[in-house]
This record gives sequence, C-alpha cells and structure tokens, in this order.
Amino acid sequence: MERKDYLNERRGSNIVCGEEPGVKYNIKMRVAVIIVSIAVLSGCLNSKYRYEETMNSKILDFEEYQTAVDYYNAQNYEEAILYYELTLDRIKETMQPGTTMEYWIKGKIGESYLEIGQLDRAYPYVHEAREELEKKDDVEMLGTLYQLEGKYYKQSKQYETALLYYEKALEYVEDDELIGVYRLMADTYDDLNRKQKALEYYDYAIEIGEKRNDIGALINVYYGKGIVWALEGELKGAKTCFEKGQKYAEYYWRIDDVKVAEGYTYLARVSVMEKDFETAYFYSRKAMDIYISQDISYNYERQISNMYNSMGYLNMESGNYNAALKMIKKAFDIAAKSMEENEEIKDLYEDYILDNIKSIYKEFIHDGTDYETWFKENFES
Repeated sequence: MERKDYLNERRGSNIVCGEEPGVKYNIKMRVAVIIVSIAVLSGCLNSKYRYEETMNSKILDFEEYQTAVDYYNAQNYEEAILYYELTLDRIKETMQPGTTMEYWIKGKIGESYLEIGQLDRAYPYVHEAREELEKKDDVEMLGTLYQLEGKYYKQSKQYETALLYYEKALEYVEDDELIGVYRLMADTYDDLNRKQKALEYYDYAIEIGEKRNDIGALINVYYGKGIVWALEGELKGAKTCFEKGQKYAEYYWRIDDVKVAEGYTYLARVSVMEKDFETAYFYSRKAMDIYISQDISYNYERQISNMYNSMGYLNMESGNYNAALKMIKKAFDIAAKSMEENEEIKDLYEDYILDNIKSIYKEFIHDGTDYETWFKENFES
C-alpha cells in the first residue's frame, strides 16, 4: 500500500506540472521502469544475502569443516589443512563460488601454514582471503583477516608492516577481540626489541581481559608477557605470568589440555634458568603426561619429541647418564621417523637433539670409543 500511495503522489505532481500528455506518459513509464528495476535489484541483493547466509550456515555443519576445526584447535595443523581443503572441495561441488565462508576457510588454511612455518604456501591463501573479504566489506571477518596478514608479515620479519595490519584490525574488531590484537602487537614489539612497548601492550590486553573476565583470551597474553619477563631475566615476574596463564588454561579448557601442557613447559624453562633442575623435570613430566594422553588422531610428535629431549637434558645436568640417554634416544626415535615429512621436527632434530647427543658423548664417554661408533651402537642399533 505504501508503494501505491507513493506512485499516486508522484503522478499527481506530474499532472500539476502541466506536461504534455505524451511527455507525461514517458515520464510515468520511466518512473515505473526505475521503480521496478530498484525492486528487482533489491530483491536480487536480498536473495543473494539470504543465499550466502544459508550457505555459510550449511558449511558450518559440514563434517569436513568441523573435523578441520577440531584438528586446528588441537594444533595438528597438517591435518587441519587437509580437512579445510576437503571442505573447499565440497563447496565447489555443491555451491556457487565466492561465499564469505569460502574465503574464511582459505584464511584458515593460510594461518595453518603459518603455524608450521611454511610462509610461501601461506601467503597466497592469506592474501586472497583478505582481498576478497575487503571487496565484500565483511566487517565481521576483516578484523581477523588483517590480524592474519599481520602474522604473516611478523613471521617474515617485516615487523613494521605487521604493525600496520594490526592497526587496521583495530578499526574492525569488537571489544572482545581487542585483547588478541594487543597481544599480537605486543609480540611484534618484542621482536623489535622494544620490550617496554611490548609490556605496555600486554598490560592493555590484560586490563581489558580481566575487566571482561575473558579467561580464554588471557591465556596467551600471560604466556607472552611471561616470555618477555624471562628474556629480561625477571624470573619471578615470568613465573607469576606462566602460573596464571596455566591456571586459566585449566579453568577454560580442562586440566589435561595442551594449553595447560604449554604452561608447564614455560614453567620448566624458568626453573632451568633458575638452575632448579628437579622442579624443571617435574614440570616437564607433567607436560609430557598431557601430550601422550591426547587422542591418537591428533599428532603431537614434535611436542613429545621436544619434551623427551628436554628431560634428557635435565637428567644430563643432574649427572644421570642412563636416564639422559634413555630420554634423548626416545626423542631421536620420534624425530628420525618423522622429520622427512615434518619441517618442525627436522629443525628440532638438527638444532637441539643432535646437540644433546653430542653433549652426552662429551660429558660421559671417556673410554676411548669414538663418536661414530658410540652413536651407531646407541641410536642406530
């Protein structure tokens, strides 16, 4: 009824203006065409948005997508990538291309590649996702994608560019996401060796998080601030941060979650810096127990190998040759089996496990046995 009244009102005004009948007819026809076009366009846009909302909702229910999210949350990024790709395949088979969820998933693939250090493979996904969501002006997702591109530049050691993207993210994120952006900015300032600036942004994040009681978001903030304190030699402050982050992880997730294990790992490192190897071993053992208790479908070989290697080092520092050799051999066995397929495990093997093996030899083997012979007897037999 409103549209009919509006048209009658416009027709009346045309007559009042006194146009010639032919002119009046043409104007009326043009108005009608314009209004019909607007109505059709509006209907198409509404239909398009409704379609996209429906498709986005359907994607969330895809088994492939839910499995990808499970693997991502479990930090098993290789499997997450596989299932995100399977989700994209299913989208191609069943839907029109170009939904926001499609680009969101590409962003998650890029982020997963970043987590395993494959920057060259990450960038095309990250860049495409951000560009396409900019075209859609999707304010709900753009903040996250700007953060993601910032992470790419941070890992590429282009720290100033990373900060520019984090600043862009601040224009889009809601209050609950400010915590994460401030944490990323703090991490980046730490990389720039601007420690006070880093601590300032960690404190911004903590202030907001504590006011909102956002325990989940605060876990990584406390871990990050603890790392800065530890590197500055402020071990008491570092330990306080790690303990708080670990307790929050227990509360927010569960007592056997990998984020809790991460906190125990940080506490072990502080204990090593304090030369308290017994306490360090205690925390390492607690972290190890959590990792080996995880579902077999989630791959924590890198973390488990690293923990065995750390425990071998701690036993070596305590003078226990047999225990040190046993632990480092376990680390070696895991790494030797997986390092061809996993760059992170290969780096762990080359940078740390081999160093500990050589250290054990130098520290404990004094009977004239050469290194190659000893290595073959203990690690290749």
